Amino acid sequence: MQTTLLCALLLGILACHSAQGDLRYRGNAVHPDYPGQCYYEELRQPIPTNQSYKPINRDGRCESIFCRKDFVLEIRYCGRHNLQPNATCRIESDMRRAYPACCPGLVCQTDSNFI
Repeated sequence: MQTTLLCALLLGILACHSAQGDLRYRGNAVHPDYPGQCYYEELRQPIPTNQSYKPINRDGRCESIFCRKDFVLEIRYCGRHNLQPNATCRIESDMRRAYPACCPGLVCQTDSNFI
């Protein structure tokens, strides 16, 4: 029993660690019709300066886009992971949740007889 609990705890820690994302930048992202805002072309999304946009259920995207004052977009997204499914755990992403909760993670079955 303790070994199973320890394995589940270790898998949970690894899953949380793997949820850390990567960052990329896109410069000169000024909205063509609203000069005071950024524009994220892929989703045709205006973003006011100093604000973030986190798409939910949009084209399978799990990211956070921040518009800096200099109209550079900081795009955080799920990094590559080394999660391994097994007999009791599978990899899932919940695209109904905002970044970083939508990033892939291990979902494991629990022992229903454990007290």
